[in-house]
Order: sequence, then C-alpha cells, then structure tokens
Amino acid sequence: MQRLFPPDLAQRNFEVDQIYTVPDLAFPSDGAAMGQGRRPFIYFNMVSSVDGKTTTVANNATGLGSPVDFQLMGRLRLAADAVLVGAETFRRDSFVPNTRPGLRGERSRYFPDNPHPIGMVVSRDGNLPLDKKFFAAEPSLRVVFLQKNASAERETALSLHARVFRLDSDAAGQPDLSQMLSIIYERLGVRRLLCEGGPTLNFAMLSQNFGDELFWTLGAKIVGGSQNSTMVAGPGRGLPLDKLRRLQLLSIYEKDSEMFMRYRIEL
Repeated sequence: MQRLFPPDLAQRNFEVDQIYTVPDLAFPSDGAAMGQGRRPFIYFNMVSSVDGKTTTVANNATGLGSPVDFQLMGRLRLAADAVLVGAETFRRDSFVPNTRPGLRGERSRYFPDNPHPIGMVVSRDGNLPLDKKFFAAEPSLRVVFLQKNASAERETALSLHARVFRLDSDAAGQPDLSQMLSIIYERLGVRRLLCEGGPTLNFAMLSQNFGDELFWTLGAKIVGGSQNSTMVAGPGRGLPLDKLRRLQLLSIYEKDSEMFMRYRIEL
C-alpha cells in the first residue's frame, strides 16, 4: 500500500495496520458544535465502484471491496464510540459493528471501558427483523431510534433487545436528526460517531450540515445497473447549487488499483 497524497510521502509504503490508527485519525474527543449545544464528531465510511454504485446484483456491497477495504472498515469502527445505520441498510446487510478480534488489544488502549462501539439504527416505523445477529449482543450495546408515530407494539418488541428512543418529526416528516444527535451526545456519551449509510440517511445528515469527514473506498470495478444505490441519495435533483457539500482531500492510499480516500467535509 502506498500513500499518494500528501505528496511528501508519496513513495512511502504502508501496511494496513499502520494507517487509520486512532492517533493518526486524531478525531476530537469533545464532538462538534450544533446550534447552542454539541453533537458527536461524525464521519462516514462508504465503498463504491468507479461508476458510483454502492450495491451490486447481490443487492448489497458484495463484490465491491477487497480484503484491504474490509480491514480498513474494521479500523474505522475501532475508532468510534458508536456506529449508526439507517433501517434499509440494516435490513439489507449483516450489520454487527463489534471490534474485530485482531483489533481488540488496540481498542483497549484507547477505549478501556468500551471494548465495542455501540450499534445504532434509526427507523421511522421500527420495521427491523429481530432475528438479526445485531440483536444478539447485550441490549446496552444496541440503540434503536424510532419516530414517535411508530407503534407501541414495535417499541415493546425492540426494547427487549436494545435501548429505544422516540424522535419527533422534522418539517419534512422525517425523524428529527438534531434531536437524535443530541441524545447520542448528551445521554449516551458518544463523541465519535461513524455513519455507514445508507444513501438516504447520508443525504439527510449532510443536507442538515451533520458530517465532518468522509472515508471513501473506490473499488477498481464497474457495476452499472440503474437500480443500484449510490453513496448519497436525496429527493429530486438533490441539494441546490449554493448548498453543495464541498470536500477537502486529506489523504489517498492505493493498493492494487483500489483507492482509499479521506476527505474533510466543508459545511
């Protein structure tokens, strides 16, 4: 693996376990400002094909990333207090954000009281399959956010496996993300939040200026298919031109034509 950017280190080779370490990432330990309060520092991790697809014919990310991408996903989860996904991603993928065995010693150095990140899901109606391996963990390590109009029966069922919080609706009728982030920061003590999609949640977060960094694996593959997802998907034609999210490149690594990029999101 070579670091291609910044250019002063372009010829230096790296092993996977030497990049995206907790000290290298240097995420703030006090979160970020949100209005008059604070929210977690939010970073996104996504993988896509060259043509921008985040799913394949398997209806998930199967085939897009390499073993190196898989290892780096584990490293980015290692640095998080919690990992968040949307309901569709939860239903589609195998989402178990535990620290992988080979990284647990490293995790214990930086998070001695939290051997695993908290796994979080946000859902409007609570339609989440309870037979998922995600719910096999201790309920204290699992959190579900429900919109207030979700049924009491779903809340009762989910509360046997996770901590459940109700969210108000925002002006667009969607779960209030500012309320969710306030709960995550103030009540759950999360300072570094990793968001792993899907595209609808990514758009909702970014369109409301909730996001600080993006980690993007660009797989050297072409997928095609109009039904496949992209990294960010919002209504209509997306954000107005004067509100486009701009990115500042922080680093690029390359391995076997696969690119691993880190961006700062300029809001």
